[in-house]
Amino acid sequence: MTHSAENEAMAGLSAYVKNVTDQEIKVLLLKLKNELRKEDVTWEQIKEILAEIKSKDTGVLKDIIPFLVY
Repeated sequence: MTHSAENEAMAGLSAYVKNVTDQEIKVLLLKLKNELRKEDVTWEQIKEILAEIKSKDTGVLKDIIPFLVY
C-alpha cells in the first residue's frame, strides 16, 4: 500500500465526516480517524468503534468501509 493511497483514503474520510450532521456519529467518526492515525493501534480498538457506529447507523458503516480498505 502506498502512502499516497492512505492519504487519499483519510482525505475521503475527512470529507465524509464534514458532511455528517448527527453529532454522535460525527464524534465516533472523529475518534475512528484519530485511532487510525496512531502507529500502535490494534484491530480490537478499531473494531469497537466500528461496532458503535454500526449500532447507531449501519448506513454510515457501509459508507465508510471503502475508506478503511484503501
